[in-house]
Amino acid sequence: MKAFLTVLAASLSFAWTATAAEIPGFETYFGFDWVRFNPDTANIRSFTADGGSAQFVYNFSKGIGAAFDVGAVTKDTLQGVFSNKQSHFLIGPRFGFYNHSRFTPFGEVLFGVANASVSTDILRVPTVFPSSSITLPDNISASLTASRTSFAMMAGGGLDIRLTKHLTYRLVDADYFLSRPVSLLTHENVNKNNVRLTTGVNFTWGAER
Repeated sequence: MKAFLTVLAASLSFAWTATAAEIPGFETYFGFDWVRFNPDTANIRSFTADGGSAQFVYNFSKGIGAAFDVGAVTKDTLQGVFSNKQSHFLIGPRFGFYNHSRFTPFGEVLFGVANASVSTDILRVPTVFPSSSITLPDNISASLTASRTSFAMMAGGGLDIRLTKHLTYRLVDADYFLSRPVSLLTHENVNKNNVRLTTGVNFTWGAER
């Protein structure tokens, strides 16, 4: 019995060591983003925007790491009159469920800021406000831009599929995306409950953990 327990303990120890050794020190992700924005305002409909993001991860030990996520998406609305852009800069804890298979599920909770902006060519203002009239000299262009920076948070997870030792394909990363900008109407912080989906390639490198 002692011999069996000794062999079992040794086997588990070896399996744990092997699993831990497969965890990379660093990860760098580049992907395509799709974001569903829900303004929660009666006068503005929900809309989707697309763009890209990058994420850098430092794994401390046993799959526990810190992630820095940056990205931006754009969308033209009202038949192209307005150009909308939102970017984010987030950082937070990330946990990867590394194992002997090619599949690595992960979860993350990130905090930081989001910047939202909307702009339009000044000559297109009469399209929205027919009673207005704007003229500019020839060869002169101008635009109107409004922007807001607010607290933001993402919480979710996804699945990486290992293709080679240093390359994985991120099948999907689905996150609840919260931002809290100041309302232009009430001047109070309002919750914007959005959803982000991203897919792309993830490069793993550095000393294994």
